[in-house]
Amino acid sequence: MEVLKLLGVCLRIGAVVFGGGMVMIPLMETDVVDSNQWLTKQEFVDAVALGQMTPGPLLVTATFVGYKVGQGTGIPLGGPLVATLATVAIFVPSFIMTIIASKRLAKLQENPWVQHFLWGVRASVVGLIIGAAYSIAQASIGSWYGVPFLVASLVLLLATKVDAGLIVVACGAAGFLVFGVAGVGG
Repeated sequence: MEVLKLLGVCLRIGAVVFGGGMVMIPLMETDVVDSNQWLTKQEFVDAVALGQMTPGPLLVTATFVGYKVGQGTGIPLGGPLVATLATVAIFVPSFIMTIIASKRLAKLQENPWVQHFLWGVRASVVGLIIGAAYSIAQASIGSWYGVPFLVASLVLLLATKVDAGLIVVACGAAGFLVFGVAGVGG
């Protein structure tokens, strides 16, 4: 059953997402787009982009995937129900790990084995984020028209303290004005 498979994917990803939601993108893309074909690559990128404008940005992508999978189940209110289940499933592992770790945090921080483990995790997180950026760029930029938006976003993010959500909204508005209203390229 697709719903149970989705919940398994969400629980697994939720259990291994170290370093923030960006790390989740390549993991989820493999399961959602490549293996199970629940979403197209473009739908997945759109879900990630929409997730940037919501609280708990990238993990909310599970909500979108759950909604899409739930619509095809024939279950009454399948979309909202499966969306809720997927969201809970992706948050449960980190919630449980946080509760367990919070009681032992001081000892864990001093443990050299934990420090070495975290050193490896941090390095892998950088690689996964770069992989996610590459994957999203392939599906999002589309033509040379997207390059100025990419450069402007990168400059704003690195050179100012502008919130990333505001950058996303500003670029969306600019894209609408340039390509939608003015009818340029696109």
